[in-house]
Amino acid sequence: MRPPEQFVAERRPLWDELVTLCEHLRGRRVRRASAAEVDRLASLIRLVSGDLATSRRDYPGSELPAYLQTLLTTAQPLLYRRASPGLGALPGFFAWGLPRRFRQLAPYTAFAAFCLAAGTAAGWAAVALRPDLVGLLPAGFQASVDSHHVGNPLALSGQFSSQLSAFIIQNNIRVAALACVLGLFLGVPTVALLLENGFMLGVLASASHSAGLDLQFWALIVPHGVIELTVICTAAGAGLSLGDSLLRPGLNSRAAALTLAARPAVELALGISCLLVVAGMIEGFVTPSGLPPQLKLGVGALSGILLYAWLLLAGRGRGPGLRPGTPTPGPVSSDW
Repeated sequence: MRPPEQFVAERRPLWDELVTLCEHLRGRRVRRASAAEVDRLASLIRLVSGDLATSRRDYPGSELPAYLQTLLTTAQPLLYRRASPGLGALPGFFAWGLPRRFRQLAPYTAFAAFCLAAGTAAGWAAVALRPDLVGLLPAGFQASVDSHHVGNPLALSGQFSSQLSAFIIQNNIRVAALACVLGLFLGVPTVALLLENGFMLGVLASASHSAGLDLQFWALIVPHGVIELTVICTAAGAGLSLGDSLLRPGLNSRAAALTLAARPAVELALGISCLLVVAGMIEGFVTPSGLPPQLKLGVGALSGILLYAWLLLAGRGRGPGLRPGTPTPGPVSSDW
């Protein structure tokens, strides 16, 4: 059996040719491809498919099979084009495709959640160790704490609920989009954004705890926060996957690695952001309502159960959307 270095050296020109041809044919240019280009594309796909089978047999523990599978995943749709999905595909995407994308990029989302939790813990510890830091709180929240009416519906007049809901939805979409786009800068600004928002949440929670207002505070946060924080962490995770593709392109060029990572990341970020409409409705109508705090916490718990049952369980069987066997575009080591 040939060593992997020799196999890569012998076959790499064909792989590079397929990458170059795919970049040339991507987009509308594939419709104007000559017969010779189509024939060559088909021939290269067959050859690389054979290389994939060889790599799976001879080098199963390496990252080479994953690279070749990703290359074929990019090339095959150019040869076997399907009709562009219309609006009729949206129900299937939300029912099956989006949860599969969520699980596909779950490690990045988990890291984003860890950053948010770390910032929250730091904010809580800061106020616990330095009570004078409570002065950093927004004036309006500090006044609410001092008057013991955190979460009191009188603080938000019901006549403004619709305007408040619309403003909250718009703001949360902006934060989620920012968390995703900043991932292109190698993920550093995204991590900083998560730490900053987590720190402020921790400061607010610690200040409320010191004032004995835990129930009122969490009744203010939890109803909408379960969905809202999940969306923000998921969008941030999508952005981090883009940054990772630039940091670790592996055998791909950085442009090719980013292209492979972009579709799942954008689909996940755009799809999950639609849930901010639900979070904004809860924050605009349930949070400032006169419901008992325990019932508000129950709304948050129910929303969390439904949300994660959908994200973690939907689409595990057969159905439209992302196919269960679709590989995750990711970095492939070039250390052979």
